[in-house]
Amino acid sequence: MSVEVFFSYSHKDEDLRDELEKHLKLLQRQGKIDAWYDRDIEAGAERLPEIQQHLNQADIILLLVSADFLASDYCYDVEVKRAMERHEAREARVIPVILRPVDWQDAPFGQLKPLPTDGQPIAKWANQDEALLNVAQGIKHTLQEVAAARAEFKTNLYSALLKLGFQQQAELFLRAIDAESVAAFLIHGGSPEYGQRWLLNRLVVEYVPLHTVSKVVTIDLSRTARRKDVSAYWRELGKRLNLKLSEINAIAVADGVYRWWLTQDVIFVFHDVNLMPESSLVNLIEQFWLPLTQRVQMAEAGESDRKLLMFFVDYEGKAEQWQLPWVEKLDASWDPRKPIKPPKLQEFTDQEVMSWIVSQFRDLPPVLTQGIDEQVNEILALTDQGVPDLVLQEICERCGFDWYEELDKWLKY
Repeated sequence: MSVEVFFSYSHKDEDLRDELEKHLKLLQRQGKIDAWYDRDIEAGAERLPEIQQHLNQADIILLLVSADFLASDYCYDVEVKRAMERHEAREARVIPVILRPVDWQDAPFGQLKPLPTDGQPIAKWANQDEALLNVAQGIKHTLQEVAAARAEFKTNLYSALLKLGFQQQAELFLRAIDAESVAAFLIHGGSPEYGQRWLLNRLVVEYVPLHTVSKVVTIDLSRTARRKDVSAYWRELGKRLNLKLSEINAIAVADGVYRWWLTQDVIFVFHDVNLMPESSLVNLIEQFWLPLTQRVQMAEAGESDRKLLMFFVDYEGKAEQWQLPWVEKLDASWDPRKPIKPPKLQEFTDQEVMSWIVSQFRDLPPVLTQGIDEQVNEILALTDQGVPDLVLQEICERCGFDWYEELDKWLKY
Protein backbone atom coordinates (compact mmCIF):
# COMPACT_ATOMS: atom_id res chain seq x y z
CA MET A 1 0.00 0.00 0.00
CA SER A 2 1.59 3.26 -1.16
CA VAL A 3 2.05 6.32 1.06
CA GLU A 4 0.18 9.43 -0.07
CA VAL A 5 2.34 12.56 -0.24
CA PHE A 6 0.62 15.96 -0.34
CA PHE A 7 2.35 19.09 -1.70
CA SER A 8 1.38 22.33 0.04
CA TYR A 9 2.97 25.17 -1.94
CA SER A 10 2.57 28.59 -3.52
CA HIS A 11 1.92 28.56 -7.27
CA LYS A 12 4.81 31.00 -7.59
CA ASP A 13 7.06 28.08 -6.55
CA GLU A 14 5.54 25.62 -8.99
CA ASP A 15 8.74 25.20 -11.01
CA LEU A 16 10.68 24.04 -7.93
CA ARG A 17 7.78 21.79 -6.91
CA ASP A 18 7.87 20.15 -10.35
CA GLU A 19 11.63 19.61 -10.08
CA LEU A 20 11.24 18.02 -6.64
CA GLU A 21 8.58 15.65 -7.94
CA LYS A 22 10.97 14.49 -10.66
CA HIS A 23 13.39 13.41 -7.91
CA LEU A 24 10.55 11.48 -6.27
CA LYS A 25 9.48 9.81 -9.49
CA LEU A 26 11.40 6.58 -8.83
CA LEU A 27 9.56 6.15 -5.51
CA GLN A 28 6.31 6.62 -7.44
CA ARG A 29 7.31 4.06 -10.07
CA GLN A 30 8.14 1.59 -7.29
CA GLY A 31 4.66 2.08 -5.84
CA LYS A 32 6.04 3.44 -2.57
CA ILE A 33 4.40 6.86 -2.79
CA ASP A 34 1.40 8.43 -4.46
CA ALA A 35 2.18 12.15 -4.88
CA TRP A 36 -0.69 14.66 -5.13
CA TYR A 37 -0.97 18.41 -5.69
CA ASP A 38 -3.74 20.73 -6.77
CA ARG A 39 -2.96 20.46 -10.50
CA ASP A 40 -4.17 16.85 -10.26
CA ILE A 41 -7.75 18.08 -9.81
CA GLU A 42 -9.80 17.02 -12.81
CA ALA A 43 -11.67 19.56 -14.91
CA GLY A 44 -15.12 20.26 -13.52
CA ALA A 45 -14.27 19.04 -9.99
CA GLU A 46 -14.71 21.40 -7.05
CA ARG A 47 -11.27 22.67 -6.10
CA LEU A 48 -11.46 23.24 -2.33
CA PRO A 49 -13.25 19.99 -1.35
CA GLU A 50 -10.76 18.04 -3.45
CA ILE A 51 -7.79 19.71 -1.74
CA GLN A 52 -9.31 19.14 1.70
CA GLN A 53 -9.91 15.48 0.96
CA HIS A 54 -6.30 14.81 0.03
CA LEU A 55 -4.96 17.00 2.84
CA ASN A 56 -7.02 14.96 5.31
CA GLN A 57 -5.91 11.57 4.01
CA ALA A 58 -2.24 12.18 3.19
CA ASP A 59 0.39 10.26 5.15
CA ILE A 60 3.16 12.81 4.50
CA ILE A 61 2.53 16.52 3.98
CA LEU A 62 5.34 18.54 2.38
CA LEU A 63 5.28 22.26 3.17
CA LEU A 64 7.29 23.94 0.39
CA VAL A 65 8.41 27.00 2.32
CA SER A 66 9.22 30.35 0.78
CA ALA A 67 8.24 33.97 1.29
CA ASP A 68 5.38 33.46 -1.15
CA PHE A 69 4.21 30.37 0.75
CA LEU A 70 4.12 32.23 4.08
CA ALA A 71 2.40 35.19 2.41
CA SER A 72 -0.40 33.02 1.05
CA ASP A 73 -3.42 33.21 3.35
CA TYR A 74 -4.76 29.90 2.08
CA CYS A 75 -1.45 28.04 2.46
CA TYR A 76 -0.81 29.46 5.94
CA ASP A 77 -4.28 29.69 7.47
CA VAL A 78 -5.83 26.55 5.96
CA GLU A 79 -3.25 24.03 4.78
CA VAL A 80 -0.57 24.66 7.42
CA LYS A 81 -3.16 24.74 10.19
CA ARG A 82 -4.75 21.45 9.15
CA ALA A 83 -1.37 19.83 8.49
CA MET A 84 -0.15 20.67 11.99
CA GLU A 85 -3.40 19.38 13.53
CA ARG A 86 -2.90 16.05 11.82
CA HIS A 87 0.81 15.99 12.71
CA GLU A 88 0.09 16.60 16.40
CA ALA A 89 -2.61 13.92 16.36
CA ARG A 90 0.00 11.55 14.81
CA GLU A 91 -2.21 11.05 11.79
CA ALA A 92 0.39 12.36 9.34
CA ARG A 93 4.02 13.46 9.13
CA VAL A 94 4.70 17.08 8.21
CA ILE A 95 8.03 17.99 6.59
CA PRO A 96 9.01 21.61 5.90
CA VAL A 97 11.03 21.80 2.67
CA ILE A 98 12.83 25.16 2.54
CA LEU A 99 12.82 26.37 -1.04
CA ARG A 100 14.09 29.94 -0.72
CA PRO A 101 15.51 32.04 2.14
CA VAL A 102 12.81 33.27 4.52
CA ASP A 103 12.33 33.65 8.28
CA TRP A 104 10.25 30.51 8.96
CA GLN A 105 11.49 29.35 12.40
CA ASP A 106 8.65 31.09 14.27
CA ALA A 107 5.95 29.55 12.07
CA PRO A 108 3.70 26.81 13.55
CA PHE A 109 6.01 24.22 11.95
CA GLY A 110 9.17 25.95 13.13
CA GLN A 111 10.11 23.18 15.57
CA LEU A 112 9.94 20.43 12.93
CA LYS A 113 13.07 19.03 11.30
CA PRO A 114 13.35 20.60 7.83
CA LEU A 115 14.79 19.50 4.52
CA PRO A 116 17.32 19.94 2.97
CA THR A 117 19.76 19.14 5.79
CA ASP A 118 19.95 21.90 8.44
CA GLY A 119 17.25 23.86 6.63
CA GLN A 120 19.65 25.17 3.98
CA PRO A 121 17.31 26.64 1.31
CA ILE A 122 17.40 24.83 -2.02
CA ALA A 123 17.99 28.14 -3.80
CA LYS A 124 21.24 28.63 -1.84
CA TRP A 125 22.82 25.35 -2.97
CA ALA A 126 25.48 25.58 -5.66
CA ASN A 127 23.92 22.59 -7.41
CA GLN A 128 20.14 22.47 -7.34
CA ASP A 129 20.02 18.74 -8.17
CA GLU A 130 22.17 17.98 -5.14
CA ALA A 131 19.74 19.91 -2.97
CA LEU A 132 16.73 18.10 -4.42
CA LEU A 133 18.51 14.77 -4.03
CA ASN A 134 19.07 15.59 -0.36
CA VAL A 135 15.35 16.32 0.03
CA ALA A 136 14.34 13.14 -1.79
CA GLN A 137 16.63 11.03 0.40
CA GLY A 138 15.16 12.65 3.52
CA ILE A 139 11.63 11.87 2.31
CA LYS A 140 12.70 8.30 1.57
CA HIS A 141 13.95 7.93 5.14
CA THR A 142 10.65 9.28 6.45
CA LEU A 143 8.84 6.75 4.26
CA GLN A 144 10.66 3.96 6.05
CA GLU A 145 9.63 5.39 9.42
CA VAL A 146 6.02 5.75 8.26
CA ALA A 147 6.01 2.15 6.96
CA ALA A 148 7.35 0.85 10.29
CA ALA A 149 4.80 2.89 12.25
CA ARG A 150 2.00 1.69 9.98
CA ALA A 151 3.04 -1.94 10.43
CA GLU A 152 3.10 -1.52 14.20
CA PHE A 153 -0.29 0.19 14.16
CA LYS A 154 -1.72 -2.56 11.97
CA THR A 155 -0.49 -5.19 14.44
CA ASN A 156 -2.02 -3.26 17.34
CA LEU A 157 -5.29 -2.84 15.44
CA TYR A 158 -5.47 -6.58 14.74
CA SER A 159 -4.90 -7.35 18.43
CA ALA A 160 -7.58 -4.83 19.36
CA LEU A 161 -10.10 -6.21 16.86
CA LEU A 162 -9.66 -9.68 18.32
CA LYS A 163 -11.24 -8.34 21.50
CA LEU A 164 -14.40 -6.99 19.89
CA GLY A 165 -17.63 -8.85 20.70
CA PHE A 166 -18.27 -12.62 20.86
CA GLN A 167 -17.84 -12.56 24.63
CA GLN A 168 -20.15 -15.49 25.40
CA GLN A 169 -18.56 -17.73 22.78
CA ALA A 170 -15.03 -16.85 23.89
CA GLU A 171 -15.76 -17.45 27.57
CA LEU A 172 -17.36 -20.84 26.89
CA PHE A 173 -14.45 -21.93 24.72
CA LEU A 174 -11.85 -20.75 27.22
CA ARG A 175 -13.55 -22.63 30.06
CA ALA A 176 -13.67 -25.78 27.95
CA ILE A 177 -10.00 -25.89 26.98
CA ASP A 178 -8.96 -24.84 30.46
CA ALA A 179 -10.78 -27.84 31.92
CA GLU A 180 -9.97 -30.47 29.26
CA SER A 181 -7.39 -31.22 26.60
CA VAL A 182 -10.09 -32.21 24.07
CA ALA A 183 -13.10 -30.22 22.86
CA ALA A 184 -15.36 -29.89 19.81
CA PHE A 185 -16.92 -26.50 19.20
CA LEU A 186 -19.71 -25.29 16.90
CA ILE A 187 -19.41 -21.78 15.45
CA HIS A 188 -22.70 -20.79 13.85
CA GLY A 189 -24.46 -17.73 12.51
CA GLY A 190 -27.36 -16.93 10.22
CA SER A 191 -25.21 -15.86 7.25
CA PRO A 192 -21.51 -15.91 6.24
CA GLU A 193 -21.07 -12.27 7.36
CA TYR A 194 -21.64 -12.96 11.04
CA GLY A 195 -17.95 -13.42 11.81
CA GLN A 196 -17.64 -17.21 11.84
CA ARG A 197 -14.11 -17.29 10.38
CA TRP A 198 -13.05 -14.28 12.41
CA LEU A 199 -14.20 -15.93 15.65
CA LEU A 200 -12.52 -19.22 14.70
CA ASN A 201 -9.20 -17.45 14.21
CA ARG A 202 -9.68 -15.40 17.35
CA LEU A 203 -10.25 -18.49 19.48
CA VAL A 204 -7.18 -20.23 18.10
CA VAL A 205 -4.88 -17.18 18.12
CA GLU A 206 -5.99 -15.79 21.49
CA TYR A 207 -6.59 -18.89 23.57
CA VAL A 208 -4.81 -21.94 22.16
CA PRO A 209 -1.12 -21.91 23.18
CA LEU A 210 0.08 -23.37 19.90
CA HIS A 211 3.47 -24.99 20.20
CA THR A 212 6.20 -24.67 17.64
CA VAL A 213 4.98 -27.92 16.14
CA SER A 214 1.22 -27.99 15.63
CA LYS A 215 -1.07 -29.69 13.14
CA VAL A 216 -4.04 -27.74 11.82
CA VAL A 217 -6.24 -29.64 9.37
CA THR A 218 -8.87 -27.60 7.52
CA ILE A 219 -11.49 -29.33 5.39
CA ASP A 220 -13.72 -27.35 3.05
CA LEU A 221 -17.07 -29.10 2.81
CA SER A 222 -18.28 -26.77 0.09
CA ARG A 223 -16.69 -29.05 -2.47
CA THR A 224 -19.60 -31.03 -3.90
CA ALA A 225 -17.97 -34.42 -3.56
CA ARG A 226 -17.78 -34.07 0.21
CA ARG A 227 -21.32 -33.04 1.01
CA LYS A 228 -22.95 -36.46 1.26
CA ASP A 229 -20.20 -39.04 0.94
CA VAL A 230 -18.90 -39.81 4.45
CA SER A 231 -16.08 -41.92 3.04
CA ALA A 232 -14.75 -38.77 1.36
CA TYR A 233 -13.94 -37.38 4.81
CA TRP A 234 -11.91 -40.47 5.64
CA ARG A 235 -10.08 -40.28 2.32
CA GLU A 236 -9.22 -36.63 2.93
CA LEU A 237 -7.93 -37.32 6.43
CA GLY A 238 -6.16 -40.48 5.27
CA LYS A 239 -4.25 -38.52 2.65
CA ARG A 240 -3.12 -36.05 5.33
CA LEU A 241 -1.86 -39.03 7.35
CA ASN A 242 -0.09 -40.57 4.34
CA LEU A 243 -2.21 -43.73 4.57
CA LYS A 244 -2.57 -46.00 1.58
CA LEU A 245 -6.00 -45.87 -0.04
CA SER A 246 -6.68 -49.50 0.89
CA GLU A 247 -5.85 -48.75 4.55
CA ILE A 248 -8.16 -45.78 4.97
CA ASN A 249 -11.07 -46.22 7.39
CA ALA A 250 -12.36 -44.48 10.49
CA ILE A 251 -10.27 -46.60 12.88
CA ALA A 252 -7.01 -46.15 10.94
CA VAL A 253 -7.58 -42.41 10.67
CA ALA A 254 -8.32 -42.09 14.39
CA ASP A 255 -5.17 -44.06 15.18
CA GLY A 256 -3.07 -41.81 12.96
CA VAL A 257 -4.49 -38.66 14.53
CA TYR A 258 -3.78 -40.08 17.98
CA ARG A 259 -0.12 -40.49 17.02
CA TRP A 260 -0.10 -36.87 15.84
CA TRP A 261 -1.51 -35.78 19.17
CA LEU A 262 1.27 -37.48 21.12
CA THR A 263 3.77 -34.91 19.84
CA GLN A 264 1.78 -31.84 18.81
CA ASP A 265 -1.46 -29.92 19.15
CA VAL A 266 -4.04 -31.14 16.65
CA ILE A 267 -6.84 -28.89 15.44
CA PHE A 268 -9.53 -29.90 12.94
CA VAL A 269 -11.61 -27.27 11.18
CA PHE A 270 -14.64 -28.33 9.14
CA HIS A 271 -15.86 -25.33 7.14
CA ASP A 272 -19.44 -25.24 5.78
CA VAL A 273 -20.90 -28.02 7.93
CA ASN A 274 -24.25 -26.48 6.96
CA LEU A 275 -23.78 -28.23 3.59
CA MET A 276 -23.57 -31.67 5.21
CA PRO A 277 -26.61 -33.86 5.73
CA GLU A 278 -27.36 -34.21 9.42
CA SER A 279 -26.67 -37.96 9.23
CA SER A 280 -23.16 -37.35 7.87
CA LEU A 281 -22.23 -35.10 10.77
CA VAL A 282 -23.65 -37.67 13.19
CA ASN A 283 -21.49 -40.36 11.57
CA LEU A 284 -18.41 -38.15 11.70
CA ILE A 285 -18.88 -37.60 15.42
CA GLU A 286 -19.78 -41.20 16.27
CA GLN A 287 -17.24 -42.99 14.06
CA PHE A 288 -14.30 -40.60 14.35
CA TRP A 289 -14.52 -38.04 17.12
CA LEU A 290 -15.92 -40.14 19.97
CA PRO A 291 -13.46 -43.07 19.57
CA LEU A 292 -10.56 -40.66 19.14
CA THR A 293 -11.36 -38.58 22.20
CA GLN A 294 -11.96 -41.69 24.28
CA ARG A 295 -8.52 -42.96 23.37
CA VAL A 296 -6.94 -39.60 24.22
CA GLN A 297 -8.70 -39.53 27.58
CA MET A 298 -7.43 -43.04 28.34
CA ALA A 299 -3.84 -42.09 27.63
CA GLU A 300 -1.52 -42.41 30.60
CA ALA A 301 -0.88 -39.29 32.64
CA GLY A 302 2.03 -37.34 31.19
CA GLU A 303 1.90 -39.15 27.85
CA SER A 304 0.94 -35.90 26.12
CA ASP A 305 -0.07 -32.43 27.25
CA ARG A 306 -1.23 -31.32 23.82
CA LYS A 307 -4.67 -30.13 22.74
CA LEU A 308 -7.07 -32.01 20.46
CA LEU A 309 -9.72 -29.63 19.13
CA MET A 310 -12.39 -29.77 16.46
CA PHE A 311 -14.35 -26.82 15.05
CA PHE A 312 -17.57 -27.14 13.08
CA VAL A 313 -18.17 -23.87 11.19
CA ASP A 314 -21.75 -23.27 10.07
CA TYR A 315 -22.35 -20.29 7.77
CA GLU A 316 -26.13 -20.60 7.51
CA GLY A 317 -27.29 -21.49 11.02
CA LYS A 318 -28.51 -25.00 10.14
CA ALA A 319 -26.47 -27.23 12.44
CA GLU A 320 -28.06 -25.82 15.58
CA GLN A 321 -31.38 -27.36 14.48
CA TRP A 322 -29.97 -30.86 14.14
CA GLN A 323 -30.55 -33.51 16.77
CA LEU A 324 -26.97 -33.96 17.86
CA PRO A 325 -25.71 -34.39 21.42
CA TRP A 326 -24.89 -30.70 21.70
CA VAL A 327 -23.73 -29.29 25.02
CA GLU A 328 -24.85 -25.70 25.68
CA LYS A 329 -23.38 -25.15 29.14
CA LEU A 330 -20.45 -26.60 31.03
CA ASP A 331 -21.20 -28.10 34.41
CA ALA A 332 -20.11 -31.06 36.49
CA SER A 333 -21.88 -33.46 34.11
CA TRP A 334 -20.19 -32.16 30.96
CA ASP A 335 -18.68 -34.88 28.79
CA PRO A 336 -15.88 -33.28 26.70
CA ARG A 337 -16.48 -35.84 23.94
CA LYS A 338 -19.77 -34.13 23.13
CA PRO A 339 -19.57 -31.04 20.90
CA ILE A 340 -20.27 -27.66 22.46
CA LYS A 341 -22.95 -25.42 20.98
CA PRO A 342 -22.41 -21.82 22.16
CA PRO A 343 -24.94 -19.06 21.47
CA LYS A 344 -25.56 -18.23 17.82
CA LEU A 345 -23.56 -15.28 16.51
CA GLN A 346 -25.56 -12.05 16.54
CA GLU A 347 -25.12 -8.43 15.50
CA PHE A 348 -22.77 -6.33 17.63
CA THR A 349 -24.69 -3.99 19.90
CA ASP A 350 -23.93 -0.31 20.38
CA GLN A 351 -22.81 -1.12 23.92
CA GLU A 352 -20.37 -3.78 22.68
CA VAL A 353 -18.79 -1.40 20.17
CA MET A 354 -18.73 1.44 22.71
CA SER A 355 -17.11 -0.71 25.40
CA TRP A 356 -14.55 -1.97 22.89
CA ILE A 357 -13.50 1.56 21.86
CA VAL A 358 -13.15 2.58 25.51
CA SER A 359 -11.12 -0.51 26.46
CA GLN A 360 -8.82 -0.26 23.41
CA PHE A 361 -8.61 3.54 23.44
CA ARG A 362 -4.80 3.75 23.50
CA ASP A 363 -4.38 1.58 20.40
CA LEU A 364 -7.04 3.28 18.27
CA PRO A 365 -6.69 6.43 16.11
CA PRO A 366 -8.62 9.66 16.74
CA VAL A 367 -10.93 8.82 13.82
CA LEU A 368 -12.51 6.25 16.16
CA THR A 369 -11.99 7.82 19.57
CA GLN A 370 -13.15 11.39 18.97
CA GLY A 371 -16.90 11.76 19.38
CA ILE A 372 -17.38 8.14 20.41
CA ASP A 373 -21.19 8.22 20.47
CA GLU A 374 -21.31 9.59 16.94
CA GLN A 375 -18.70 7.09 15.75
CA VAL A 376 -20.63 4.12 17.16
CA ASN A 377 -23.92 5.30 15.66
CA GLU A 378 -22.32 5.82 12.25
CA ILE A 379 -20.62 2.41 12.29
CA LEU A 380 -23.83 0.58 13.16
CA ALA A 381 -25.86 2.56 10.61
CA LEU A 382 -23.41 1.58 7.86
CA THR A 383 -23.26 -2.11 8.81
CA ASP A 384 -26.90 -3.22 8.88
CA GLN A 385 -27.02 -2.44 12.59
CA GLY A 386 -23.95 -4.36 13.64
CA VAL A 387 -23.40 -7.34 11.32
CA PRO A 388 -19.97 -8.47 12.62
CA ASP A 389 -17.95 -8.77 9.42
CA LEU A 390 -19.32 -5.44 8.19
CA VAL A 391 -18.43 -3.75 11.48
CA LEU A 392 -14.89 -5.12 11.37
CA GLN A 393 -14.54 -3.98 7.76
CA GLU A 394 -15.83 -0.47 8.55
CA ILE A 395 -13.43 -0.08 11.48
CA CYS A 396 -10.50 -1.33 9.43
CA GLU A 397 -11.23 1.04 6.56
CA ARG A 398 -11.71 4.01 8.91
CA CYS A 399 -8.20 3.27 10.15
CA GLY A 400 -6.86 3.50 6.60
CA PHE A 401 -6.48 -0.18 5.73
CA ASP A 402 -8.00 -2.33 3.01
CA TRP A 403 -10.12 -4.90 4.86
CA TYR A 404 -9.92 -7.60 2.19
CA GLU A 405 -6.17 -7.20 1.80
CA GLU A 406 -5.63 -7.55 5.54
CA LEU A 407 -8.13 -10.38 5.84
CA ASP A 408 -5.94 -12.59 3.67
CA LYS A 409 -3.13 -12.12 6.20
CA TRP A 410 -5.19 -12.23 9.39
CA LEU A 411 -7.37 -15.28 8.70
CA LYS A 412 -5.06 -18.26 8.85
CA TYR A 413 -7.66 -20.99 9.38
